Amino acid sequence: MINRLSLNVLGSCKKIGSNRLLVSSTSNIYNKNVLNFSTSTKTTNNNNKDKLTTKSIQDKVENITAKENVASPSTKSISIDEIATPQDYNYVFERAKLSDKENYRCSLLINDPSARRASYALRTFNIETVSTDFGVKTEKMAKLRLAFWKDAINNIYNGKVYDQPLTRVLAQIIKEKQLTKTWFIKLLNRREKDLQSVQLRDMDELEAYSDDIYSSLILLTLEAMGVKGNHDIEHCASHLGKAVGIMVLIRGTPFHVSRRKLYIPVELTTKYGIKPEQLFRGEVDVPALKNAIYDMASLAKLHLEKARSFKAPPPTNQAFLIAQMVEDFLRRIQQVDFNVFKYEEDTTPDALLLIKLYKNKFFDKF
Repeated sequence: MINRLSLNVLGSCKKIGSNRLLVSSTSNIYNKNVLNFSTSTKTTNNNNKDKLTTKSIQDKVENITAKENVASPSTKSISIDEIATPQDYNYVFERAKLSDKENYRCSLLINDPSARRASYALRTFNIETVSTDFGVKTEKMAKLRLAFWKDAINNIYNGKVYDQPLTRVLAQIIKEKQLTKTWFIKLLNRREKDLQSVQLRDMDELEAYSDDIYSSLILLTLEAMGVKGNHDIEHCASHLGKAVGIMVLIRGTPFHVSRRKLYIPVELTTKYGIKPEQLFRGEVDVPALKNAIYDMASLAKLHLEKARSFKAPPPTNQAFLIAQMVEDFLRRIQQVDFNVFKYEEDTTPDALLLIKLYKNKFFDKF
């Protein structure tokens, strides 16, 4: 038996439409009042005959790779502040709700409506960059997808926008909130690098992976709230992003292994005698795997504690509510003795989870 440290937390595509750009006639953006997600999808353009219903929005969400969802022909030039429509925001909201429930729940508690919309858009952007398979053919498609999004982000900062729902929303929030391009590119570069390897090298690379993706998303969310240049808050975001990233990678281990991908670093598989090929064949050395997952979970706990050592006054703490999810995950993975193949997703009803998150928000905690 291993003398384990307690982890009892709380309580202790083709490049379709590559030439189809909406070119901004001005680099300025106005604080346009966009309807809330709960509003109807009626547009202000009386000539627009493609008025989306709730069902059609859901169809788009469930068929994200459809051609019309990637790009639609348009040669007209319009300014960025006129781009995003209520349908676009509804699409982004539904996509985040469907594919990133954790951050969707946390985003619900962001007070500022425009920052809340930005949070949904950022999470949807992250979803779009994730590769769900890792074969040679799908790797090529993933590279094309990432190239599309890198072009899309670069074009937005040059005043040009691909005619696609998410890019229109991103263009609007980037201009409204003056979001830093570096964080988008950092995330995309990490996704590209990830396609080139089957396994992370060591714990440092595990932290770098988590920081590049999840800390970047948190920092962009903070910028959407108007928080920028506070070094303590940025350090807090970095630690929390690392904790979130490690949680996501631990939890996804069974899925990743089924796709011949491993995020348990070589440093740990070597240390505990884990043979990746055996894992890929379904031959799991449970004691060795538990040891590796324990080390990763311990690192996540360390970063969570460091993040919580910083003060995050409101509304800043609203960008950090995901910390509760990390805490709950660490408790549950400990309950199954770090056997990730026996881990079961939290089935806490949304209402109870939101109450827990709201308490943290109300008491200025995270």
